[in-house]
Amino acid sequence: MNATTDFERADAARRATMVAADAAALAAYLTEDLTWTHSSGRTDDRQAVLDTIADGAVRYLSLEATDVQVRTVGDAVIATGEVAGRVRKDGQERDLRNRFISVWRYEAGALRMMAWQSTGL
Repeated sequence: MNATTDFERADAARRATMVAADAAALAAYLTEDLTWTHSSGRTDDRQAVLDTIADGAVRYLSLEATDVQVRTVGDAVIATGEVAGRVRKDGQERDLRNRFISVWRYEAGALRMMAWQSTGL
């Protein structure tokens, strides 16, 4: 088990499911007790994130992570970096560029995200 490699694979897959608007596939990468804090400061739980993807309220057109640093603490993986992409919300497309921190943990041998927080740049 290599936490950095595991994170890179899991996070790439998570971002791909979000761009594909595949909430069912995204669910596999999120813990039941997920906390997702948006750059606006609003916080959602797992179900709210999945509902937003499923109903198309927010449509991610692209998501790319860069400058990613990964640290491990016990069974937790903490990642920081930048995420850039394109999003459609309320009928408007816009670019996004944020700094983020995400916390992942191993559950039954798979890495799953338990927290996300981002800040606009």
